[in-house]
Amino acid sequence: MNIGSGRPGPRKGAHILLVDRCLAPEVGYEISKRDRLHGIPLRDHYGDDHAQRLEDTTFLAEAGRRGWGVLTQNPRMWQVPQERSCIIENRTRVFSLDDSNASKTLKGLVLGRHLLSIRRRLLRPEPCFWQAPVSHHASAPSR
Repeated sequence: MNIGSGRPGPRKGAHILLVDRCLAPEVGYEISKRDRLHGIPLRDHYGDDHAQRLEDTTFLAEAGRRGWGVLTQNPRMWQVPQERSCIIENRTRVFSLDDSNASKTLKGLVLGRHLLSIRRRLLRPEPCFWQAPVSHHASAPSR
């Protein structure tokens, strides 16, 4: 596994989340600061050039085979028949933010709010496609 230059590998017992290219690599780095989680951006795992051309089914299948989760902001992934089949067949656990247009701050807040649930869901072997509702939080009135 290529974990990028100078980055430590996952701690013993850490759950690994492969971070889709549609999210900034820093998301993976920040996740790694959390207890029992380790984020690996696609570009660090596959190399930048290869990650950009990579079919979603390739990394979904690998993540499932390795028992890793996938973090994305592509809620349509479940609606694409070959990607849905790949998730089910490889028992991949996918966690998606549902609004790619939300600000980085809002995405970070929503992701932080759901990290415990994500970590718990990673303990279960069944495949899943779980959406964190960013758009719900965006419409909440400010105080």
